[in-house]
Amino acid sequence: MLDIVVNKNDIIKPLTKVQGIVDKKNIMSIINNVFIYTSDDRLFIEATDLEISYRGSIPCRISDQGAITVNATKLYEIIKEFPSDDLHLIEDENNWVEISLSDQLLFKIAGLQPDDYPRFRHINMENSITVLSNKLKTMVNKVIFSSSNEDQKFALSGIFMETVKDNDNEPCKLRMVTSDGHRLTLKGTVIEDKIGFSINPGVVLPKKGANEIRKFLSDEENILFGIDENFCYLKSEKDQLVIRLVDGKFPDYKLIIPENRDRFFIFQKNIIYNALKRISIFYSDTEFKGVKAAVGKNVLELESLNKEIGEAREILPIEYEKEPFEFAFNAKYLIDALSVMESDKIRVTVNDADSPCLVEGEDDSDFLALIMPMTILDDE
Repeated sequence: MLDIVVNKNDIIKPLTKVQGIVDKKNIMSIINNVFIYTSDDRLFIEATDLEISYRGSIPCRISDQGAITVNATKLYEIIKEFPSDDLHLIEDENNWVEISLSDQLLFKIAGLQPDDYPRFRHINMENSITVLSNKLKTMVNKVIFSSSNEDQKFALSGIFMETVKDNDNEPCKLRMVTSDGHRLTLKGTVIEDKIGFSINPGVVLPKKGANEIRKFLSDEENILFGIDENFCYLKSEKDQLVIRLVDGKFPDYKLIIPENRDRFFIFQKNIIYNALKRISIFYSDTEFKGVKAAVGKNVLELESLNKEIGEAREILPIEYEKEPFEFAFNAKYLIDALSVMESDKIRVTVNDADSPCLVEGEDDSDFLALIMPMTILDDE
């Protein structure tokens, strides 16, 4: 039966990563558990909700090899509050697990035998590349906010991923795209060219899985990233994450991105960002914050469209020399896009009243945000 001594800092890291994976509402109580087992001189930790699976390993001192499953949340909470660097885990009778510090402190937690625990899926790593974890994490962070929260839009409730190559002389890029039907965000990055690696046609990563990837990618290290049939996987030196892909077709996003970018203006990000936050004060709806924008020669006038409890208007400097025009948009969408951009100077393209608002930045390589237009109704 399991009998080990493990370092608190070592075990708390994988237990932290699995907290968002375990399904606390699942009727299969064993899915609420984490599967811990030993092999050689290492302790392995697995968790799954049947859609996302994690496996990590840490060093430990083993007196007796063994395997058991225990409640993932309670085990994490116990170890998080444990007062010493080393702790003793031992399997007791009737599948109970003792976590102790000499004779000074003792926790006992009920466990289950792992016979029925869903085992970690074997993955084929042929279609994979090595990528810096921070590069991948940055991509997810820059697009995930515009994925749909509506379950019925399952193809939009995640991140579309594909590999693209403009021509033979250009390097291969990994591209991520999200859309909720009202806006779209795209981010690409150059990746290592590897014969055989391809995500074509593209695949859709579920939103929960994308959030778990952000937790998984925590260090400045190279990871293995790839696609195996209906699964996306990531593998580092100590951890593995496998995510079932969404069974759905992402719309052809290229059709709504304007090729011509004839009419645009440029502004300082922080000036417009802060103004939009002020303009939004009168909106209680967290998702809709309609704003009318009047673009004139080197000036932008923003006006709130909600006038039931108050109104706001602000005039701001921009770079623009052509004919004046007006358009309306959801301020929340532009605020969200600006919040993930690195550029100080932002370029917004609005070709005509029916065209989407295209947001780009000089220091945001291969990134764009697209916001669908709103209709401006006459006050009369």
